[in-house]
Amino acid sequence: MRKFIVPGILGIMLLLSACTRHHVTADTTHRVEIAPIHVTVDINLKVQRALDDALSFQGDMNDIFTEEELELFR
Repeated sequence: MRKFIVPGILGIMLLLSACTRHHVTADTTHRVEIAPIHVTVDINLKVQRALDDALSFQGDMNDIFTEEELELFR
């Protein structure tokens, strides 16, 4: 009788473990965040001074611009 108890218990344990279900889920969703972008624009002072000089004249436009440049404005 003792010869059947240990194998019987092992057999029952094997049968019970084979009947269990395992369900594994994986979270595959990704979260995307869009952050604001800050842009800084630096203006070259040399260009700014040249524009100030060109636009603050007191004479005729022919004194400042060439004929080709004047044709571009027309």
